[in-house]
Amino acid sequence: MKEGVLLLGHGSRRDEGNVELRQILEEVKKRGPKDRVYQCSFLQFTQPTLDEGIKYLVSAGVEKIIVVPLFLVSGTHIRQDIPNKLMLQKNKHPHIKFVYAEHLGSDARIADIVLDRIKGASRLVE
Repeated sequence: MKEGVLLLGHGSRRDEGNVELRQILEEVKKRGPKDRVYQCSFLQFTQPTLDEGIKYLVSAGVEKIIVVPLFLVSGTHIRQDIPNKLMLQKNKHPHIKFVYAEHLGSDARIADIVLDRIKGASRLVE
């Protein structure tokens, strides 16, 4: 089964924020299986939208799309907005298997990043 991975970010009116999601996508592509098709998309403010990202993956011939929301907390977007949009896409593409991965959440690895950022900021104050 040919898999596609869709990294989904919130989206920003500032392009710098959107560039960061694209950089994460490139890093995931480097480290992930080469036989997957990778794409990023945004919930708001910029393109490609969630619908456009799914359209790209479908046109690439994937049979399964893993949607990975790059959100830290389980708010309305995670619990309602994204599932509702994915339900519409499931109805539009019944031959595609959609898998909604967990958001980033309170994963202990995020604490490592936070501690690293604190260490870096401490050096700036000295």
